[in-house]
Amino acid sequence: MLGVEHPDTLSSLNNLAGLYYGQGRYGEAEPLFHRALSASERVLGAEHPATLTRLNNLALLYDAQGRYREAEPLFRRAFAVSERVQGAAHPNTLTSINNLAGLYRAQGRYGEAEALYGRALETSERVLGAEHPDTLGSLNNLAALFQAQRRYVEAEQLYSRVLKTSKRLLGTEHPHTLLSLNNLAELYRAQGRYGEAEPLYRRALAASERVLGAAHPDTLTGLNNLALLYGAQSRYGEAEPPARRALETRERVLGAEHSDTLASLNNLAFLYATQGRYDEAEPLYRRAIDTSERALGTEHPNTIEFQLNLALNLVNQSKLTQAIRQFRSLDGRLRGFVGLQLATTGSEQVRRDRVNTETRLQDVVYTLAHPDSETLPLAANLLLRWKRLAGEEEALIARLARTSQDPRVKDLAGRLAQSRTDLSWLVNLPKPDLQTIAASRAGLERLEVDLATLNRTFGGHRAARAPDWKTVRKTLPRGSALLELRAFRPVDFKTGKWADPRWLALLIPADPGKGSPLRVFDLGPTAPLGPLLARLRDGEAAAEPLVYQALFGPLDGAIKDYQTLFLAPDGALDLVAFARLRLPDGRFWVQRQSLRTLRTGRDLLAVPPERAGAGMLALGEIDYDHYPTVASARAPAKASKGQRAKHAQSPQATPKGASLSGSQSEPGPTVATSRQLRDAQGSFGPLADTGPEARQIGRFYWDKDGREAVVLTGLDANERRLKSMAKPPRALHLATHGFFLAEQSDAPTGDWERPMVLSGIALAGANRGLEGKLGPDGENGILYALEAIDLNLDGTELVTLSACDTGKGAVDRSEGVYGLVRAFQIAGARNVLMTLWPLNDPLARAFMEDFYRSWLDPQGHRSPAEALRKTQLDWIGDGDPRKRDPKYWAPFVLVERG
Repeated sequence: MLGVEHPDTLSSLNNLAGLYYGQGRYGEAEPLFHRALSASERVLGAEHPATLTRLNNLALLYDAQGRYREAEPLFRRAFAVSERVQGAAHPNTLTSINNLAGLYRAQGRYGEAEALYGRALETSERVLGAEHPDTLGSLNNLAALFQAQRRYVEAEQLYSRVLKTSKRLLGTEHPHTLLSLNNLAELYRAQGRYGEAEPLYRRALAASERVLGAAHPDTLTGLNNLALLYGAQSRYGEAEPPARRALETRERVLGAEHSDTLASLNNLAFLYATQGRYDEAEPLYRRAIDTSERALGTEHPNTIEFQLNLALNLVNQSKLTQAIRQFRSLDGRLRGFVGLQLATTGSEQVRRDRVNTETRLQDVVYTLAHPDSETLPLAANLLLRWKRLAGEEEALIARLARTSQDPRVKDLAGRLAQSRTDLSWLVNLPKPDLQTIAASRAGLERLEVDLATLNRTFGGHRAARAPDWKTVRKTLPRGSALLELRAFRPVDFKTGKWADPRWLALLIPADPGKGSPLRVFDLGPTAPLGPLLARLRDGEAAAEPLVYQALFGPLDGAIKDYQTLFLAPDGALDLVAFARLRLPDGRFWVQRQSLRTLRTGRDLLAVPPERAGAGMLALGEIDYDHYPTVASARAPAKASKGQRAKHAQSPQATPKGASLSGSQSEPGPTVATSRQLRDAQGSFGPLADTGPEARQIGRFYWDKDGREAVVLTGLDANERRLKSMAKPPRALHLATHGFFLAEQSDAPTGDWERPMVLSGIALAGANRGLEGKLGPDGENGILYALEAIDLNLDGTELVTLSACDTGKGAVDRSEGVYGLVRAFQIAGARNVLMTLWPLNDPLARAFMEDFYRSWLDPQGHRSPAEALRKTQLDWIGDGDPRKRDPKYWAPFVLVERG
């Protein structure tokens, strides 16, 4: 009656295809979707809402079949047209956003997915309401993404909300309710909460079989998950039948290359492996990997998961050589996947968690890395490649921002620097506005992702993160060795269980002679060292030999004869002043050999800057009570010929007696930071010794080109002058108050979204900044570590942070200390001299003057590291008992790069 291309006929055709799709009958659905779409484009036009719906439907079919390359251009086209024609808040546009985000999630592109899911959810709640089915779908999608990222607390909150609302609005047996029930059960299983998961699984599976049928994809998902639960509880007899049934039905209904089919294949293999049936598991793993590489890609998280499982299976089969080949391949693939997450994920906390959760490959290889093991070279490469991985990415992006002439990069870099300043100011207001702070942080994260995405287009960055241990060894000077320290969790290959963390030490000598070019040591569990490190931080002299013996005693004989030892610490060891540890013979460690601190041995390969920094900039005797005028905040003028040092000085600051009150706003991580800074610091008092210190150091300065030092004091020592440096100095000396606030935090360090706002230094007008005021130049006088990232220090040989506690920061398991040292190195500084505990101002001034006199001695030609050791040895041998006390000479630690 109506004809084959009548709009109603096309609707019926699309609906029938949708029915087949809902039943998992993809082969029957596809030709109908194609016919409906093709006719709709011809009859209604490419931008008609009905055409866009059919375009989405065909893309969803491809997505469900794992045909992601075919699905993505359709999703993108539907989204772009819908946004232009129907508007950004139209339900169809929101559907397109969710669908594209779902595709990204399936591909492991989590950072890109989260941004889209968040946008869809915010708009859906605003336009459709908090309980609309589409809003619930967006909530469920975001929860699934959080679960994939192991952000379980966030996922559970969303899943519970969706399930509760879905039950009330749709009923207990609606497909959406059953999906929510299964998702919550799966989350419980992933967390090991098996008793809570099982009744939910059983309810969801029974209802799904009754409502949707035994072969429906949702039913098969429930069946697969129940088998996983039984396997996790060692109920193997109950686990195998549903696992086999799920695999066979998925293969028949969804096809051999569908991601769900591959998951079932992997799960059945894993079930065999946990029972010791390794020979039966191996061919299933290999089949899953081969198909996944073809269908999903080599860096897809599922492919990586299957390959790691195969490698573990090969270890248990005593096929170590084959396992090592798999581990080597996994290293590159996993770094590619994690690199993508770092570049596309806005939240810094999620980026840190992403690196920390991808340690299984390292832990497995370190467990196998016994002396004389063929795994040892691979362990060395993994240690050098993975340590401080996120910091490497940040440094590469920051360098691009400083050096690129591309107008897109320059524009983004400028806006990013301003955004970091804005956020630092907002969190410091006496009455912070949480909504404004959240919006500012979101804007900052978008800019970071945009710049990181541009950075990936320039290429070459991945190669910089993939050094070989032999290449690192070639950079070591004669008579030296590299000692890499790493916390890891050993694995029991038979049970698959992970043990408590232990310390691993990897020794790479420059010239092994007749010995091994690589040596590995298990230094014991990490937990017992904690109390000893606490005693050491408290200044207890008795802890000095105890810490050395507990940590380095097992390898003392292997390291004692090297003239120079490059130390690359990890975790809590990043906050240890190794020079002060006592050897078995009673000497301080620094007396036996030169100790050089690196973040990672990979830093020995750091690419030198195109141009070395020139001159010196030294700040001291700062007026914390007053802001500079706009004119005085300009960049410092060039020193005149013949001057040894040029300095500008303003009236001495008047001490402030009263502490500033805290904010009354609701608590939150960044708000708590500003509150702590005001409550803990009160105000920044004058530092009388810092002016003479800066001026004296300026007099020492010289270089072969006759450049002089510029010394800034009073109001001239301001934030704007640092930020507006057109050219990097050779040396930057900052004699001022530093702060680190994590010890007063109401939340665990790991919960801070931006740990780089926990530390900073005070500059001119900082006390006004504590009151929430801004100076005429738009600055608040407090340079947070977050802002220091954007300083122009590419080519700076030395940054000295001559203040209390400047080396402290939030400690991350994989990334080390998030604080000022990290910020200045990301900004380009090759060496950062920092402190690990409060200083005595007169003695700190004396130590600094002795250090610079040694470093800048025209006859000495010493590196900063050599000058630091000479100064420490001089003080240890001094007649003044105060100078001999490590309390006064040991807090200074130099962190090198290149």
